[in-house]
Amino acid sequence: MKINNLDALRKSMADSLKVDCEVYRGIDGDQTLRIPSAELKRVVSFLVDQMDCRHLSTITAQQRVEDPDQIEVIYHFWHGISFSIMTMVSEELPRLPEIVSILPGADFYEREVAEMFGIEFVGREETPPLLLPDDWDQGPPFIRNEDHRE
Repeated sequence: MKINNLDALRKSMADSLKVDCEVYRGIDGDQTLRIPSAELKRVVSFLVDQMDCRHLSTITAQQRVEDPDQIEVIYHFWHGISFSIMTMVSEELPRLPEIVSILPGADFYEREVAEMFGIEFVGREETPPLLLPDDWDQGPPFIRNEDHRE
């Protein structure tokens, strides 16, 4: 089943999964649904199993200056339309469920986000280093706090 628009996807997810999701309009040019982080694995399973959506384009993350205690993690998909699923994690306890068991192509993306933002993907056997030098000891380079780079 092709995804035709974000509102229909939101309604399908809300009806089928009883997930509290909302259309997020804070990213220009992107159709984004924001979901609770605890629901991530269920939502991705729904996209794969019920919507036959298997094209994960990438996973990105950002820590906005106006909300430095939170990290936005955005899963970008393509299935008839381009859309994203966004969730938030605390900078203090950055943990998300892994999705590589559902979409094996997420491996590289989870490893990159783990390395750059210090997010632990719970359920993965490991996230071995990917981009940083072997002797890197300064913490996740994209985290904005007093212990890391600005």
